[in-house]
Amino acid sequence: MRVTLIGADFEENLGVGMIAAVAREAGHDVCVVPFDDPGALDAVARRALGTEPAVIGLSIQFQHRAHEFLALARRLRAGGFEGHLTAGGQFPSLAWEEVLGRGHGVDTVVLHEGEETFPALLDALARGRRVGDVPGLAFVADDGAVARSPGRRLPDDLDRLPFPVRYRGHTEHFGVPFIPLMGGRGCWGKCSYCSITSYFRDARAHGGGKTLRLRSPENVAAEMALLASQVGRPPIFCFHDDNFTLPRPADTLERVRRIRAALDEYGVGDVGIVGKARPDTLTPELAEALAAHGVIRLYVGVENASERGGAHLGRGMQTRAVGEALRACRRAGIFNCYNLLIFEPEATLDDVRENAAFIRDHAEHPVNFCRAEPYFGTPLHRTLEHTQALGGSYLGWNYRIADDRTELLFRVCAAAFRERNFAADGVANRTMGLGYGAKVLERFYPDDGRLSALSRRATALTRDISLDTAGSLERALDFVAAVDPGDRERVERATARLGLEIAEADQRWHARLDRIYGDMKAFADGTPPRRSAVEPTRKLRSLARSLAVGSAIAVGAAGCECGTVVDPVPRDAGMDAMVVDPPPRDAGVDAMVVDPPPRDAGMDATVVDPPPPDAGVDEDAGRDAGMVVDPAPIDGGVSARTPDERPRHRLDLIDQWRDSTPRRAVRSEDLPLFDPPEVRLAAEREGDHLRVRVEGAPPTVGLRWSALGAIEGEGPEVRWRPFDDDERIRVAVRSRGGVAVVSLRATQARG
Repeated sequence: MRVTLIGADFEENLGVGMIAAVAREAGHDVCVVPFDDPGALDAVARRALGTEPAVIGLSIQFQHRAHEFLALARRLRAGGFEGHLTAGGQFPSLAWEEVLGRGHGVDTVVLHEGEETFPALLDALARGRRVGDVPGLAFVADDGAVARSPGRRLPDDLDRLPFPVRYRGHTEHFGVPFIPLMGGRGCWGKCSYCSITSYFRDARAHGGGKTLRLRSPENVAAEMALLASQVGRPPIFCFHDDNFTLPRPADTLERVRRIRAALDEYGVGDVGIVGKARPDTLTPELAEALAAHGVIRLYVGVENASERGGAHLGRGMQTRAVGEALRACRRAGIFNCYNLLIFEPEATLDDVRENAAFIRDHAEHPVNFCRAEPYFGTPLHRTLEHTQALGGSYLGWNYRIADDRTELLFRVCAAAFRERNFAADGVANRTMGLGYGAKVLERFYPDDGRLSALSRRATALTRDISLDTAGSLERALDFVAAVDPGDRERVERATARLGLEIAEADQRWHARLDRIYGDMKAFADGTPPRRSAVEPTRKLRSLARSLAVGSAIAVGAAGCECGTVVDPVPRDAGMDAMVVDPPPRDAGVDAMVVDPPPRDAGMDATVVDPPPPDAGVDEDAGRDAGMVVDPAPIDGGVSARTPDERPRHRLDLIDQWRDSTPRRAVRSEDLPLFDPPEVRLAAEREGDHLRVRVEGAPPTVGLRWSALGAIEGEGPEVRWRPFDDDERIRVAVRSRGGVAVVSLRATQARG
């Protein structure tokens, strides 16, 4: 059978690669069509239909993109697809009744891990058998009702699974191949907001098996060796395990040592390693040992630095462990960044203040902050739906923080920090790539004196930006603590001023980031890297022959001749309509965050009152009624439409923190900022001027423009003469329901 798999491709999609591998082993032709940009929905549908598949599989890993993939499902049906349409991933595994029962055209959901279920589904379809007899599926029965078949046990032995198909070439960071890898699955944590742990708990409840499973070190090393031998030079391996470190530091160290010993037997030289770690699994001794074995970056899951906040989110009493973990990484020379879920249902201003102080105390580590989101099926979602009327729908819930002033602070920060925290090329994302880029250069290039200076500059700039973020957050805190919450005029004016101040500071931070990223790229372009070439041993050559590498793991192998798509479709608006122009795959590491979009990111600056949750599907619009699923981009200085218009030194984005809250959800009107406008800036060149206009604003708004260059006019359209192409114009837009602050770089203008 011809099978077409569609999934995100901001990095190589290992989930899609695994499903492609097992389908190919079962004798099916497999094509991969990437879907990164909601604006490319029609193009993706045409490409998928052009492969003439019998089965299309949608990989819907995270809730914040579910509305886009379900809109794609409807578009495929509208385009004439009459074959079998299935979906898999975290979100549909937990929300299978909604995915199947809301008219999206999806026939089945492959529940939980699909390496055994998906080939069984294909076999049933090929033989004309009932799909309801396949364990591990949810399906639409003959009478139109939705049901699930008996559960399937989670695979116990991950070594028995094939290596994933590598359906496209690897990304490179400063000339170093960057290769995602999976060494284990599952997590022992009990975080209330986490869709990962909820997914595995649900799998165990229905089919049994262990939630935490590991491939053997020898099996992991075999895949690493094959991949390293293909690229022919030392790569970076990014472990997408939910936890690279194990509960006991001694077990982590033993596992890493065994992987390194096996790599030595295959003739693999130096590599770089990237992974994730819970703070309570890191000790100074372990951090030093990991650095010695090639670990250059760990994402440390801080989540909330307040003891109360951590307890509310199911993180346990971890404040001391968090600080010690970050200090251990810094002393060992391992780069890390982190995210703070400072807004959660029971948060208070004191809790937020503790988090702001934590940012100051650890300013060398780049940070982003946001709200914990109640993703479908998580304990946080289930608790909140019993304690308050949630806004939104199954595609994205919105809730009210219990403390009024903390809820107001959230709304203020949602507007004022929107671009800094969540624009793909915003300051927060770009800063998170800065220290990582320095570590890549340190690991793979010789230092002639310039590299040490670059590293010191990266650390100093990171510290300056972190302290600025902490200071802006503290100003918002002080204001909200003192203001009358019912004084909308004062709250909205102060929010607009703070947003413009942050945007003005971002202009300076972007200029400094441009300079240092440009210097890093120039260093890498002009300096031959240290070579520790792979020298395949007899053992590695034997392994390659036994696994028929060319048909499975080879870079770019897509497994069929039915219109395979290797490169992703152009991204004109980006995931969540935030990325408006992709960088080239081999351009470096700017704005680089080497893990998936956060499960709990987002501050909703664009919410309005919807129809009741689950109000149905608007087929004509291709979206869920009551949810804006493809809003106009909020351009945080990233809308470079053509290569000539891209900002200088704009390097590779493989993944970013994103605003993942619902685009339409209820906010109560008893507090200000309940309905901020959804706006963006557009511009055209007119000689040495730009004509800039606000788009998407309601008829009656107040505006305040700000820029270094001369601005003519005061309304929704102005003429602006920037000093240079790096300058940005900013505007605060105030409507009846709230404030939005947006900016635009001169290079983004058309013409």
